[in-house]
Amino acid sequence: MGNVNARDPDYWNVPDDPGIRHTDWMKKLPDSMSVSKVSIPGTHDTMARTGDIIWSWCQSLSLSVQLKIGIRFFDIRCRHFKNGLPIHHGQFYEHCSFTDVMNTMTSFVKSHPSEVLLVRVKEEYKAAECTRTFCETVWLTLQNYRENIWLEENIPSFKEVRGKIIILRDFKRENNPIGIPYATLDIEDYWKASSYKEKWRRVKAHLDNTRSTTDNIIHLTFNSCTKGIDAPREIARSLNPKLYKYVRANQGQGRFGIIAIDYPGPKLVEYIIENNFKTNVNVYQKNNSVFSCVLL
Repeated sequence: MGNVNARDPDYWNVPDDPGIRHTDWMKKLPDSMSVSKVSIPGTHDTMARTGDIIWSWCQSLSLSVQLKIGIRFFDIRCRHFKNGLPIHHGQFYEHCSFTDVMNTMTSFVKSHPSEVLLVRVKEEYKAAECTRTFCETVWLTLQNYRENIWLEENIPSFKEVRGKIIILRDFKRENNPIGIPYATLDIEDYWKASSYKEKWRRVKAHLDNTRSTTDNIIHLTFNSCTKGIDAPREIARSLNPKLYKYVRANQGQGRFGIIAIDYPGPKLVEYIIENNFKTNVNVYQKNNSVFSCVLL
């Protein structure tokens, strides 16, 4: 396997653009494959990078750059305010809206039709000055993107959702289906950690379990937490190298599922992606001959 030591920028990124590009990495995944079987790099509190208090920031990369480097899971948190959906991290406004997020994402999947984005949509902070429910406002907003979104509740194959955005609904459904219920995922999110050691123990246990199972359930591990007054970027600087070493040490030994990260470094993202093309799960039988996927 080689040395798993890494330079700080490999697993922890602060510059706005590390320069790597993995815009079409899902192209080599088979159409018949369930999206639950993939190792997917993601971001926790995806848009938390422009709030008025730097302590609340969780990312350094813009949504556009995250898409380009290969991130495919996004944690989108919307406040319901005046029948609109501004993006928030707690009380802090992130100077963009859910419409801005959807515009960027749909533009990306139209340009890269092999790709699939998984988007958790969660209500954040307290609603104010609204005449309808959060669910109604989300539903109305999504009608502008019907061609490029997956609103069904079942877990699809890649053939069904290439060029689409899968909504992971983390709010109460009222009438029409609005994506896969977030509560049906297998999730590790020990977000208020007693210690970094205990947080990492839980992350590792969840990843170990994800790798050992072959069920058709989406597994999601948050490699992020809060601890006292520590800022997210410093927490990431402690947790990300542990994740980096784990991902490298377990290449080709089962799926990782979705891993949501604060300040992900480019090499960490790369190794999560590469696992899809090294694991035995992704060697397929076709026309009585064996072939394997190759990462471009």
